[in-house]
Amino acid sequence: MFHTIYRLAKNLLYTKKMLVSLGLTAPLVLSCASGHHTPFYDTVTPTRDTGALAERLKKAVSFSETLSMEEIGHAEYPGFRAPIWRVSHRPVQAPKRMILVNAGIHGNEPAGVECAIELVESIAGNPDMLSDIAVDVIPVINPWGWSHDNRFNRDGIDINRDLASSDSGEAKIVVSALEGKHYDLMLDLHEDPSAKGFYLYQYGLTEKTFSEKVVAAVHKMGYPIEQDVNMVVLKADNGIIDAPLWGLWYMRLTGQLSLANYYRLNISEHVFTIETPTNLPLADRTAIQRTVVQMFIQTYDRND
Repeated sequence: MFHTIYRLAKNLLYTKKMLVSLGLTAPLVLSCASGHHTPFYDTVTPTRDTGALAERLKKAVSFSETLSMEEIGHAEYPGFRAPIWRVSHRPVQAPKRMILVNAGIHGNEPAGVECAIELVESIAGNPDMLSDIAVDVIPVINPWGWSHDNRFNRDGIDINRDLASSDSGEAKIVVSALEGKHYDLMLDLHEDPSAKGFYLYQYGLTEKTFSEKVVAAVHKMGYPIEQDVNMVVLKADNGIIDAPLWGLWYMRLTGQLSLANYYRLNISEHVFTIETPTNLPLADRTAIQRTVVQMFIQTYDRND
């Protein structure tokens, strides 16, 4: 075991040196900018109300016998405090699958948040829709960023690059909440301001059959499919970015581990990131996310 770990570390270090020598020091599996930003003190004002979001969730949970809601932590800064919620659906009968859906790690990507809340509301309205599937939903990982329409948290940390070190309180909260858990499927909802069409990531999988079905469904809805995401090494192939496991280990090694990368390395073998282009109206982006999430939850086959 020691020699296996040693060889892996040696290979990763060699890969890093090669990439540096080629000038490929940017993240391999992420299309958006990375790193830290100057902390946001009194430079921005809120544009969304976290209280209204919480009320929607509480209302949905109050109407359902299968839903529960808990505060797994809170984002707290001077003049700002907001819970980070996890809503759980547990069917009456023993579930065949456990699924996690999260959104809002980047606060300026609202379609995923809306989709996550609508998912909770849909379950409350029709609990039989998931009669043998358990679902956990974390609608907003970055409440300050969502409230201020900002990619970063108030300290200027991109939480989605912070899962290797967990410098941010939000990353610590998510890691702690998921400790010891295993999910059959995990969906991370995002948006991309640089993309012209829909795309998704899959991580360390041998097949693309289901991802191709998802892309075809979005195309059938009349929306564009991304072909050329602005990245260094990995490219979208008809809306699919097939990220290899070695790339995820590289991201951990370089301290740029995303939430989906963390999921794939630690919690689930079936992890997908959903990306909608922000050049579309919010209603359209939410509709895409809603369709894709429903497809994954209701029909995803782990053999695809």
